[in-house]
Amino acid sequence: MDIRRGRRDNVPAGGRFPTLGFAILLAAGGIAGNPPSALAQEPDSGLTTFAGVRTFVAAPYVPRCENLQADIAILGVPFDEGTWGWPGERYGPRDIREGSQDYKQHDLKDGFYSLDRDLYILKGKRWADCGDVEISPTVPLATNDRVTEGVRRILAQHAFPVVIGGDHSITFPILRAIDTPGLMLIHFDAHLDTWTSAPGNIDHSSPIRRAAALPNVKKIVQIGMRGLANDMEATQNARSLGTRIITAEAIRRKGLEWTIAQIPKSDAIYVTLDVDVMDPSVTPGTGTYEPGGLRFEELDELLTSIPSKGRIVGFDVVEVNPLRDPSGRTGQTAARLILDLLGAIFH
Repeated sequence: MDIRRGRRDNVPAGGRFPTLGFAILLAAGGIAGNPPSALAQEPDSGLTTFAGVRTFVAAPYVPRCENLQADIAILGVPFDEGTWGWPGERYGPRDIREGSQDYKQHDLKDGFYSLDRDLYILKGKRWADCGDVEISPTVPLATNDRVTEGVRRILAQHAFPVVIGGDHSITFPILRAIDTPGLMLIHFDAHLDTWTSAPGNIDHSSPIRRAAALPNVKKIVQIGMRGLANDMEATQNARSLGTRIITAEAIRRKGLEWTIAQIPKSDAIYVTLDVDVMDPSVTPGTGTYEPGGLRFEELDELLTSIPSKGRIVGFDVVEVNPLRDPSGRTGQTAARLILDLLGAIFH
């Protein structure tokens, strides 16, 4: 729909839905004939969580990441054709944005106040929400190419990319866009995601195996795998790739300080976070449950320690499935983890 010309597809202004067209124009902050600059992009609903356009923490909406004037750029990938189990991760970006409304501020440049630390995080940072990558249903290769293109566009404008999914298959096309040499991949998950897929198959069981084949990925650390959710095939593949595996059980036995010490330093780090690394009681809105996962405070401490290991060049949060969580707490938890990790990166 072209809201500036007041038409829907090929319906001229004054034809079908004229009242609806005018209402949309008003909601967009302008009327027909106004220059594009008069069309407000920044949602304006104060601290009201139930009103306003749903961007991440009510950040300015910048379609297709064009002309970014931002330090941090959010990109959604509503894709779940790579999942083997419960579908619904395609609604993950929408749910994370919805959950982020509880952290809206009057002005994002003021940052977010941490009571425990008695300081503001992310103060002065410029935000943009680029919306969602265009999805080609049943054509995953085309969608993946657009993911790579979208991340490259963000990086070319010197913004920090945060990608919200979507199933875990999207991590590979994201990493393809990052040309930084000597990259260390830190992978939080209940599963190793190193299974051997059928030739040409792109799914969420093998993004780490595919990522290891990229020339810029030199180290992989895998954290939080547990229970009976993996098998010998995935384990042998991970071992042959030389990944460092830290199970959830080992974290409980040896503690968070020991776990953090196992993560080596690197000049460039990418983080991929599958929310099923947390216990299902914390994040029930995901596709593959496995008891014994990390608590929020455990994962939060691990994530916020990573910037001490080197420069983080981007991260993604994947596998949020709101169809399994009508409470919405999984999306909100994902939003909070995003803010906390960003706060540590830009500290």
